[in-house]
Amino acid sequence: MDELKLTIQEAQEMLLLSQSSVYSWIDKGKLQSAETPGGKIIIISRKEAEEIRNFNLKSRRNKVAKQVLQKNPQEIPNADAPVIDAEILENGSSEEALKSMPDITLRLISRIEELALDAGRFKQLEILRNEEKENVKFWQEKYHELNLELKKKESELNALKMELQAIKSRQSQKSLLSFFKKN
Repeated sequence: MDELKLTIQEAQEMLLLSQSSVYSWIDKGKLQSAETPGGKIIIISRKEAEEIRNFNLKSRRNKVAKQVLQKNPQEIPNADAPVIDAEILENGSSEEALKSMPDITLRLISRIEELALDAGRFKQLEILRNEEKENVKFWQEKYHELNLELKKKESELNALKMELQAIKSRQSQKSLLSFFKKN
């Protein structure tokens, strides 16, 4: 997978988002970020970045995209592609807008929302699985450490038992010798 690591500024420019939107998307889990000594970086696949950029280019409400289109008219999206009314996606649907939109668009919007929710759930599940793997690895290491310690203690115990037997056998030999010397 072709992964990009972008600063906040680079993410703004590439994804056509405002700085506050980038941070909002990070907070909502829509964008994956990591802390570095130089600040936050956004980690995103090239394909996903292109999809977000294209979506924002088609949006009627995206101010950043409008500014880019004013500077670079060659970036105007395909004329055949439908313009997306971001207000419906962001703020919920007004009844007038719903009535005027074709049924297929509503189903697509609904499906996109479902997929976005599923993607968030899968990301959370992936995080949980990674944590679980780390926990399993930690406890396996602990088990092996304790098992080694147990074997050492068992060998020490066996050595002490042998020493105790040797002492007992010496004492019994001494008592036998003293018995025979008396008699």
